[in-house]
Amino acid sequence: MKHIIYCTISMLVAAFLLLSCEKEAEMIELTSDLNGEWEVMAYLEDAPIHDGTFPLIITSSFPVKTDSITIRDTSKSFWNFQIKVAANHENGTFETEKSICEICDFGIGIKVLNGKVIDSDSICMEIQFEDDETPYGNTYLLKGHRKVEVADNN
Repeated sequence: MKHIIYCTISMLVAAFLLLSCEKEAEMIELTSDLNGEWEVMAYLEDAPIHDGTFPLIITSSFPVKTDSITIRDTSKSFWNFQIKVAANHENGTFETEKSICEICDFGIGIKVLNGKVIDSDSICMEIQFEDDETPYGNTYLLKGHRKVEVADNN
């Protein structure tokens, strides 16, 4: 009888430890080459559509099994948008068939195609907007690099 009780208690402790380890693994934060602030330029048919770069911020909410990122044009000099996009953190790719802008007055649709991070410091994506002259009629290319923080030597 003591042997049965001992085995039962051992199995319960083992199960508890196994479940505790799984919960801890779920809480580990994922670092991703997708996240960060990027300086990008917008192109239409290989021609820049305005002078200079503008910031694009990409964030994701964790836990480890996250499958989306948030992309935001923070400068308001391009389109002033924020959307959620499906992401694969392992290979640095992202896209969406259609997401609704989270900060626009009107719920415009936005498509992101062929988004990818290259060598953790370059980014490119194609993007289309429902509120363009012809809905989704233009494919803009956004490409650039990760914003480099300049150290303050004071």
